[in-house]
Amino acid sequence: MTAPTRPIPLLMNIYKEVIPTVHKYFDPWIEKASAIPDPELRAQALDALKKKKFHCEGGGVYGLVAKDRFEELLQFIIAYQIACDYLDNLCDQSPALDPKDFRSLHQSLLDALTPGAELKNYYQYRDEQDDGGYLHDIVNTCQSILATFPSFEKVQAGMLELSGYYGDLQVHKHVVKEERIPRLEKWFAEHRHKVPEMTWYEFSACAGSTLGIYTLATYATKNDLTEETAQLLKEGYYPWLQGVHILLDYFIDQEEDIADDELNFLFYYKDEEEMIERFRLFVTKAEEYIEKLPDSRFHQMIIRGVIAIYIADDKVQRDKELKKKSKKMVKMGGLPTMLFLLNRWMFRK
Repeated sequence: MTAPTRPIPLLMNIYKEVIPTVHKYFDPWIEKASAIPDPELRAQALDALKKKKFHCEGGGVYGLVAKDRFEELLQFIIAYQIACDYLDNLCDQSPALDPKDFRSLHQSLLDALTPGAELKNYYQYRDEQDDGGYLHDIVNTCQSILATFPSFEKVQAGMLELSGYYGDLQVHKHVVKEERIPRLEKWFAEHRHKVPEMTWYEFSACAGSTLGIYTLATYATKNDLTEETAQLLKEGYYPWLQGVHILLDYFIDQEEDIADDELNFLFYYKDEEEMIERFRLFVTKAEEYIEKLPDSRFHQMIIRGVIAIYIADDKVQRDKELKKKSKKMVKMGGLPTMLFLLNRWMFRK
């Protein structure tokens, strides 16, 4: 299986190969979630599976690069993404807002990337405890698959670094409202020397994506991966492309976040012009770094597809102001983004 590098063949492969395989390995997790004994944990697990399946479908596209390890890679991506979405639900709905609880929950994501790591009671700081082994099953699945990838040791450090940033963000943004910004600013101050010049809220956005983790896992399936290429892959996605991904995520959530008084990183730009200009910079930088990657044209299709998926969202299309702003973003992706956008609209209809 060779990864397509043009929009139409890529879309055909997604419908023919990726989506059916994702469903094959996603659906058994619904059965496992349905058997969770604790009613609250069961409800949050099932809610995440119902509402966020598209995350797994999107991540599954990387399987097209893995060739003969296609199904194993998709099983890892699905399990890891299910964990991320489940934990996000648990944090969002937590009445205690306890950072120790959030940290313990997200330790599972680090353990999932560490074959042989001892399983823990990730629910130790909350009342709900009995998930019937659901989270442990996810961690075990990830560990057992990654251990079989020939170049995993070359990418593991990068995956753990990106997962660490992701977990940190989930902890800091879910605590009591008064502590969120101070914690995020302090966290950024500790890491700002590791990233190009950006603001604390842009750094936070870059940490919130799992795309870099999935890219590194994809190339772990290769026999001849070098440490230099592993570093290039991480730099190709973090921070710029991951930033594009999450800035778009916050872009479509603006109306909801205003209504719910939720943290949205776009609200910290001084005006729309600055937001669009910074987004343009993120796209430009992401494309610059992507050019250095193996299968660079495939990764270029990824960034254009990501833009299209978010711009086609109902939240954008029913809001006149968001729709107007989104047209500027579509232009940045060029013709491939327009084709992905057209496909997305047709698929939704």
